Amino acid sequence: MTNSYSLSLRPKIVFFHGLNNDQECFGPLIAHFQNLGFETEMVVLPGHGENRKEARNLKTALTAFEQSMKRLKDHPYHAIAFSQGALYLQLWLEKNQQHKPLNQVLLSPALYLRRQKIIEKLLKIIPSFFVIKSLSPRRFRRYEILTAGEYNTLIQGILTYQKIKKDFRIPTQIMIDPKDELVDAQRMQKELKNVDFIERNYLKMGMGQHHILFHPEYFQDDEWIKFTRKIETFLGISA
Repeated sequence: MTNSYSLSLRPKIVFFHGLNNDQECFGPLIAHFQNLGFETEMVVLPGHGENRKEARNLKTALTAFEQSMKRLKDHPYHAIAFSQGALYLQLWLEKNQQHKPLNQVLLSPALYLRRQKIIEKLLKIIPSFFVIKSLSPRRFRRYEILTAGEYNTLIQGILTYQKIKKDFRIPTQIMIDPKDELVDAQRMQKELKNVDFIERNYLKMGMGQHHILFHPEYFQDDEWIKFTRKIETFLGISA
């Protein structure tokens, strides 16, 4: 399922949100590229559209994600993917090179987690139906609670990614705050190429504060401008 905005015939810019994101929270970033004259589209992740059960396990989720990606086959596009959306995209690219994006910017990609081993052990003993209150900012949430099964789908996706070859199939720029509370930025920098640390020392410490790398409220004004220009430069669309 996708939400689209039609503006031009140039390569479009396709966005991928993260776990439990309300897609509207990407509005400012989407609007930025629309104002540059680009057609944009948001890929809604499995379990975040009409059928929440799509995310009950990784196999089902990847099948649903592949169906959403089929809508992109007839148009060249750049990809900007956040957190779990970046993870789904990398898993999809392992088996789908025919309709791949021209390039990709990965924002706080969920490829390595802080305290990952502990989380893995906990999810092995917690029933999949066990509910966990979301700690992400309320205005960015799709749901107030998630199940252990939905979190386990994320973990299984990460473990699957970590078993595959780490070289990206397309030109890739990773952007992450080194103080990200959820993603292990330091390990990512050791394991992968083209990791750009976006430092925001002015942010308060708190769950998800440094993880949020898609909204201007989490940047100072001049830093948001620099951030979006970095994306434009990498995608080769600077004015």
